[in-house]
Amino acid sequence: MLYIDAEEEQFAGDVVALMIRHDLDDTDDLLAAATSVDDQEYRRVRMPGHQVLSWVGTETTLADVLRHLALDKLPWLASIDGEDSPDLGGRDDAVTLRRRHDEIAARWLATTRAIERRGAWGDRVIDALCDPPESFLFSQIVAHVLTFSAHRRQIVRWMLTQSGTDVNHLDPDPIIWHRHMSGGL
Repeated sequence: MLYIDAEEEQFAGDVVALMIRHDLDDTDDLLAAATSVDDQEYRRVRMPGHQVLSWVGTETTLADVLRHLALDKLPWLASIDGEDSPDLGGRDDAVTLRRRHDEIAARWLATTRAIERRGAWGDRVIDALCDPPESFLFSQIVAHVLTFSAHRRQIVRWMLTQSGTDVNHLDPDPIIWHRHMSGGL
């Protein structure tokens, strides 16, 4: 193995920022791929009874999983910003979810960048949207979001493949994504 020194310090936040950007971009790519799936395949039950988290209900169809993938950052943003419970309803077609994801992604990126800038990963938010209210570290929130988003993105890949959609060009590896985004570095 050949080791090459970066000749500058890299902080852990850079890794977190890379993972956040990869999550947002990969989600957008998957939503874009889902726009070509016909409605019957989009709503076909593929995982009967599947439940990722007990408090969010079942995720049995591509529509269900994509809804969570696109919108699940919104309640966390509301908690962090002290807002009321967000509206997670509305249309769940891939085009609409992609548009909503784009709006949410910009907020999520700005929020996580502000947390990093302030060095506030150890700060807490009291989530009044939980019943009863709960306390979460910012670092816990981001770790939670990244964990379950990665899980759902892999499920979406499987569901898209099952629907007849080729996703081989959508490599889930953050290394490949980073090389593409950085021009091969």
